[in-house]
Amino acid sequence: MIKKTRPVIHVARMDGEIRRLMDRVLQDRRNLGGLEDSWIPSVDVFERKAHLVVEAEVPGLAAEEISIFLVPSRIEIKGVKRESSVSSATRYLRLERGYGSFKRTVPLPCAVVPEQAKASLENGVLTVVMRKLRPSRDREVRVKIRKNEGGRAE
Repeated sequence: MIKKTRPVIHVARMDGEIRRLMDRVLQDRRNLGGLEDSWIPSVDVFERKAHLVVEAEVPGLAAEEISIFLVPSRIEIKGVKRESSVSSATRYLRLERGYGSFKRTVPLPCAVVPEQAKASLENGVLTVVMRKLRPSRDREVRVKIRKNEGGRAE
């Protein structure tokens, strides 16, 4: 008896399980050693006609607290989010916001021109707009094969 399988359904189920596990890990990241002093900003990457845009959530940070490094194939955003000072009489009942240094490196889906990038920070969202590098137009060239008596091309 032949059993039909649907690999797409299995992949979708695995994808859902992986996402649930990752959500659980990220929610409990304070319990993981070495991560208690850091946080990771969420990032969106999208494209427009001639531009690639990266948006990162960096609530509570000023432009002076953020550094952006860009090469044609990736962007790196670094910074430090400092805890607000509170009196010693303050007793936290819940502390969920992340503080400390962060570094987020995102590979870009296409090459960009780093010198033409522009960044802005508004309402806790960092937006970096980069001009796509125009690739040279591919030309198809036909290479003729010559018959060589010695067996090697010259």
